Amino acid sequence: MSKKLFAILLITLFLVLPVEAKLLPRFSSPARSSRGGSGGGSVVVSPKLRGDRRALNVYFGNPSKAKSISYILTYRGNDSDQGAMGSVDVSSGNTSRELLFGTCSTSVCTYHQGISNMRLEVTIELASGKKIIKRYRVKI
Repeated sequence: MSKKLFAILLITLFLVLPVEAKLLPRFSSPARSSRGGSGGGSVVVSPKLRGDRRALNVYFGNPSKAKSISYILTYRGNDSDQGAMGSVDVSSGNTSRELLFGTCSTSVCTYHQGISNMRLEVTIELASGKKIIKRYRVKI
């Protein structure tokens, strides 16, 4: 029941909020990416598909410039809504996350099939209290 409520909440959230579509930079490194800021004074967010296209690697640069950083990845796979969410320890320095399109248990991974409608939303709260929401549409 909680999965259905979560899915309904996510769908409602995407229907109500405007979506800013950005193409995923496939061949640029996080240091060269111009998306998300210059890297000198703001938080940098750089998503990139893993080589086998079974995960999304998200690089977070300058996280110490933020009070908090959280992310949510949603997509359709195996004929149902799927997703992952988490946060970044802003005191840890530059960091990255690998968001797998599937599940793993005891070194055995099962990947979702038929992935579509993938979106990544990163919420950054600055020390001033201002919230920045970065949205990415990921094409597989």
